[in-house]
Amino acid sequence: NAYLVNQHTAVFFMIHVLQLSLDYGVCKETSWALAGFCALVFRLSGDVKGSKILGRFALILLDRLQAKEMLPRVYVTVYGIFAMFETSKAVSEKFLHAYEVGMQTGDIYWAMYSARTYCEAGFFSGVELELLWRDIQVFEKQMIQYNQESLWNLIVPLRQSVLALTQCSDDLSQHSSEFFTEGKKLLDDHIEKNRYYPATVFCFYFSCLAYIFGDHDFATDMLKQRKNLEIKVPTEFLAFGATSFFDGLLSTACARQTKNDKWIKYALECFEKTKNRDRNNLQRVLLLETEISILMGKTSDAVTNYNKAIDIAGKKGYIHEQAIASERAGDFCVSQGDARACYYYSEAERLYLRWGAKGKASDLKRNSLLSDLP
Repeated sequence: NAYLVNQHTAVFFMIHVLQLSLDYGVCKETSWALAGFCALVFRLSGDVKGSKILGRFALILLDRLQAKEMLPRVYVTVYGIFAMFETSKAVSEKFLHAYEVGMQTGDIYWAMYSARTYCEAGFFSGVELELLWRDIQVFEKQMIQYNQESLWNLIVPLRQSVLALTQCSDDLSQHSSEFFTEGKKLLDDHIEKNRYYPATVFCFYFSCLAYIFGDHDFATDMLKQRKNLEIKVPTEFLAFGATSFFDGLLSTACARQTKNDKWIKYALECFEKTKNRDRNNLQRVLLLETEISILMGKTSDAVTNYNKAIDIAGKKGYIHEQAIASERAGDFCVSQGDARACYYYSEAERLYLRWGAKGKASDLKRNSLLSDLP
């Protein structure tokens, strides 16, 4: 993917292809250039309308030219952006189709890229972790078989995250410590070999995971390291809008603990990004808004807004975010001496188990009011 290697080269290529198309007529490569511009416009300016127009134009052209060999790269690029403002579950099947077509046409790189994106979309839209784990195992073997090391490097942190969430241990703190230590070794190897983009992906997954397990110190270290590494790469890892969402959750947690204005400022930035870019996931916007309001001392509507976020996440099938919102509601109730905390923690545990996150459910039971229940 030229864009991940050199942004200027990628932009020059897209402009050149479009100029040739204007001069001599469209070709199958035109659809790919338009797809690239769809992603570029969204990433650089956040222009949802403009990126939608370019993306739809690319898809129409792809269909009219019957350019099957271009489908994997066009689909994964366009729908990777469309997933920011459409339901991730609705577009994830497009990634699977792109994988299948890529394997049929021999476009192995983009088939594997689509497979990795399909798995990521599943993780961030709350697909059952056991099912996701099976898919990851299949695609990892194929990536190794077809020597797609760069893509294997990008799916490893997802595999590690699923393992950490699903594995239940009698000594969970030791299990988590060992897991994060092993992950740090893999991250350091990426940095040592100048593989900065995979390193940023690793940092995000581990900050996300550490936040879920309540290890805010490690999560903060990973967030800071990711920000330093992003200076060295042409594009950030968006994770279907989950990056700004989890960064926002973590920064509000840090702001509560440290009272540092920089965390409040960053939380507000993440909230604005989520509100403007991740328009299809209102539960994320509501949860971040509630967290920030509590931070500012506005607590009167907190439980009502937590309930709204829980309800919307449930209707969308985002079990993991429904669980996170329930847990945060429990934490808030504890801080207020509200007896409803036990209810929210019980709901969170049930939802984590339904997601398949047995490790997290066990951790929650040990470290909340649920530990006092029979």
